[in-house]
Amino acid sequence: MYITPLTLAATAVASAESPSGLGALGINAAAFISQLVSFIIVLFVLWKWVLPVVQRTLEKRQALIREGIENAEQAKRDLAEAANNAERIILDAKRQAQDTIERATKNAEQIAQQIETEARVRAEKISQQQIARIHQEANRARMELSRDVVNLSIEAASKVISRSVDSNDNRRLVEEFVTASDQARNN
Repeated sequence: MYITPLTLAATAVASAESPSGLGALGINAAAFISQLVSFIIVLFVLWKWVLPVVQRTLEKRQALIREGIENAEQAKRDLAEAANNAERIILDAKRQAQDTIERATKNAEQIAQQIETEARVRAEKISQQQIARIHQEANRARMELSRDVVNLSIEAASKVISRSVDSNDNRRLVEEFVTASDQARNN
């Protein structure tokens, strides 16, 4: 126990008093008063200098904790927002990819149809040209054949007219005419 001069003075006063009042209860009045004054002084010192430091420390800690909680909540909101943004971006990318695939498919189908149409047109054109060429060749061959037949007929007739012909000569001339016709057709 800490004894101060004030405590000693209060003890002296208490012993001089009668056992009435606080003394009757077994309490030393001088010691009580000195302890009360010491308590008030310690309370004043604590109140004036220690309590503000403790309160500032507690307020700093509370502020730090509050800031940590707010930061955690903000991070949670930011994370949720980032997840939503990522989901939206992924959905947009999927939609764009699907659109691109559909456009590429349509373009490929159109190009395939265009190529097929062009090929059919070319084939038809080539076919028409070949048919026209065949007809031209057939007409030319007919004309040549007709010319050859006319020439051979005229030749045969001139030979028949220029000589007097007996049946052997006639037969021989017809055979020559048929042979010449066959050779002209084969050439």
